[in-house]
Amino acid sequence: MSDLLQGVDAIIFDFGNVLIDLDYPRVIRRFSEVAKKNTDEIEEMVVTSPVLQQFERGMIDPAEFRAEINKLLGTNMGERQFESIWNSMLKSITKERMDKVLKIGEKYRTYILSNTNIIHEIAYEEMIMEETGKASLRDFVDEVFYSHEIGLRKPNLNCYEYVIDEIDNYPSRMLFLDDRLDNVEAAQIAGMKAVQVLDPDKQLNQIFGLG
Repeated sequence: MSDLLQGVDAIIFDFGNVLIDLDYPRVIRRFSEVAKKNTDEIEEMVVTSPVLQQFERGMIDPAEFRAEINKLLGTNMGERQFESIWNSMLKSITKERMDKVLKIGEKYRTYILSNTNIIHEIAYEEMIMEETGKASLRDFVDEVFYSHEIGLRKPNLNCYEYVIDEIDNYPSRMLFLDDRLDNVEAAQIAGMKAVQVLDPDKQLNQIFGLG
């Protein structure tokens, strides 16, 4: 078991590329095919537009998000086509990895903090049911903090401060696991222990003495 866990009571998992594998380029490629624009141009337009952050903070609903992306890309995607493309970044969830989360939860309070949105939540809840037999991601941890529900996104410091207040513990007693370095660094500024996760199965085994 890792020295990182000394004095730790709470484990906070990111979801994307920590518990679920994602494929961001697939979405960009599929938008590119529909919009007849190159992938670099599509990525620049989508990533830099405020509409994605607004959607992930729950400020606009799925229909408004789709309309804004259609306007941005010069497309006319209907709900079914758009959500098929948007959900194509959700690659896979494995029962093996989610069982690790349950095992970790036997010793620690566990949480998920994720920049996500309602379209993805509906899709990955179906994946969770298919792969694990459990009805929801919420069945694996003590509490989830989804950006579209709390109105806050990583790596903004107020997002971490909100989670610290909700968990009601010292941040130094929390370990945060995320694939993005900017999110990890922000968690450390907030006072948490934090680790960048690039190989989830291997690192979960190493940190928690699993496998």
